[in-house]
Amino acid sequence: MEFALDDEQSLLVTTIRRWSERALRGWAADADRRGAAPDALWGAASELGLLLDAVPSSAGGLLDDGEVAAYSHLARALRGLELGRGCAALAALVESNVEPALAVLRWGSPAARESLFGAIGAVASPGGAPRIAITAHDFYERLAIEPNGSALTVRGRMGPLPGMALASHVLVAARIGDAARTAEPAAGEPVLALVPVAAGRVAPCEPAPSGWRAAAWGALELDGAAIAPELVLARGDEARRAVDEVLSWYRVGLAARAVGAATAAIEHAGAYGQDRIQFGRPIGRFESLARMRDENQTAIAAARLLVLGAAWEIDRGLASAADSASRARDLAAQVVTRATIDAVQIFGGYGFVNDFPVEKLMRDARPFEVLGGNEALARVLAAVADS
Repeated sequence: MEFALDDEQSLLVTTIRRWSERALRGWAADADRRGAAPDALWGAASELGLLLDAVPSSAGGLLDDGEVAAYSHLARALRGLELGRGCAALAALVESNVEPALAVLRWGSPAARESLFGAIGAVASPGGAPRIAITAHDFYERLAIEPNGSALTVRGRMGPLPGMALASHVLVAARIGDAARTAEPAAGEPVLALVPVAAGRVAPCEPAPSGWRAAAWGALELDGAAIAPELVLARGDEARRAVDEVLSWYRVGLAARAVGAATAAIEHAGAYGQDRIQFGRPIGRFESLARMRDENQTAIAAARLLVLGAAWEIDRGLASAADSASRARDLAAQVVTRATIDAVQIFGGYGFVNDFPVEKLMRDARPFEVLGGNEALARVLAAVADS
């Protein structure tokens, strides 16, 4: 494994870091208060290749048609680390298209491609927010999915999820069956499907969750929605492998942004520790606070390496990638939670005031813990089942 960044990766990191610090951080506080992303986000993001990097060139994107294997998840993880340092909510929105776009290119029918890319391809058009696509993992099996020939019928509530209020499609990883009526959860046939949001009703979250307030949260309510055969990307054993791959992409992206948010929190705490003077010296020199910051820096460094390692494994198609991605996401969620809480403690009473950035960062840590399900529980259950 090569640890040094090449010229292209270095340019990517520098460019996204500059934009994240200048634009995302500048928009973050107002977007959080308003509960909505600024209109300027979309054009700026598309100019940087965000939202479009996994969309094929034939649909107005940046990915050469048929070159799904050439997509670099390592490059995506590197940019996620920088986007997370800016604003977790806005980063979640501009990263949302990757999994649905790559999944449809990999396993989707021509009709599925036309449906998805016809909706999300023109993201740079003026006049407000575009339509995006998001990913949903039915980890707790709350959806009732019934086969109807080669089609599917779906009932239940999906979410709340970030981006749902702006979504045209949801890439759903689930199981066929109704877990509420089944004695053995996780016994149904795996399925990966592209669900048009128009098949149900979106209920916006009002008020928005305390974390990622600007991320357009919503829940999709489905009452017997019919999913056409051409939108069912995979079923059975093929779906099991496809779901593992999609979730690996999703988990590494989520973990990278979590590590970025943790990095930002400790950076803010370090700067405040140098500026805040008590008893004639900066509080950052007090042993207890210096130790607190140092321990977080160690944890962040470890999580960063695990995230980049998992992305490297995905790019090489290694069998270990799914497990590495799961552990990276789990560790990153723990690291961002501790880092943001400790940052607030270093700020003292000011840490709870929204005039300072660490208050928002502490709230933003929570979605990193809950989105996608409980990774540690899933690994333990799998180990017990195999024993």
